[in-house]
Amino acid sequence: MKRIRVLIADDHVDFRRVVHEFLDKLPEVAVVGEACDGVEAVEKVELLSPDVVLMDIAMPRSNGLEATRIIKSRWPSTRVLIATMHDNPLYRIQALEAKADGFVVKTSLKPMLERELRLPGSDRSQVVAMPPRA
Repeated sequence: MKRIRVLIADDHVDFRRVVHEFLDKLPEVAVVGEACDGVEAVEKVELLSPDVVLMDIAMPRSNGLEATRIIKSRWPSTRVLIATMHDNPLYRIQALEAKADGFVVKTSLKPMLERELRLPGSDRSQVVAMPPRA
């Protein structure tokens, strides 16, 4: 089975470390990299070709929404899941406008990913389903 390749983009090193350690325990997932801001996230997507990007909103240099716009315009098959501490309706609207594939509050991230990734590929949500590769 092909593993889902994940890039973690967040400016908090402790959050990246915890999520990386959690995802490393899931046999369906391979963490291919980390980014500390939106600019680095775009660079890493180009370099590493992840299937899914876990993207924070508030990051330096370029925020996660701007990075999501760029990623979705250049690599439309890459799934972007916005993960934020703030369950703000405005953020949800902005995430949709940026073409993000999903939105999750960070406190719900682990249970959501664990539940989704344990499902057979065809039953997963579009955020974590394997995107088509050319």
